[in-house]
Amino acid sequence: MARIRVLLRKNKSAIPTKLQVADLVMDILTHKVTRGGKEIILTTKEFSLLEYLMRSTGQVITRTTISEHVWDINFDTTTNVIDVHIASLRRKIDRTHKNKLIHTIRGRGYTIKE
Repeated sequence: MARIRVLLRKNKSAIPTKLQVADLVMDILTHKVTRGGKEIILTTKEFSLLEYLMRSTGQVITRTTISEHVWDINFDTTTNVIDVHIASLRRKIDRTHKNKLIHTIRGRGYTIKE
């Protein structure tokens, strides 16, 4: 039983509490996001979406996968809720920076990378 507790503690500590892509930094514990040292205020869903993208840096994430992980719902092909949230993140994160981090992979999904 004690060994199981030790393994559980190790697994918890293995989950990073800070994520970083280029100069974009997310602190999971404080729910603070900064880019170039400036704080970015995000809604709860924007934070969850950005966290999911950052945990999958460099990978193409489909709209279906995003809806299942961030909204915990089955994907509805007629909704644009993901596109709206991606657009909002781009305004907050990429608009004032030359180096864009959030990318659309046409016909496949989204990715975040340098």
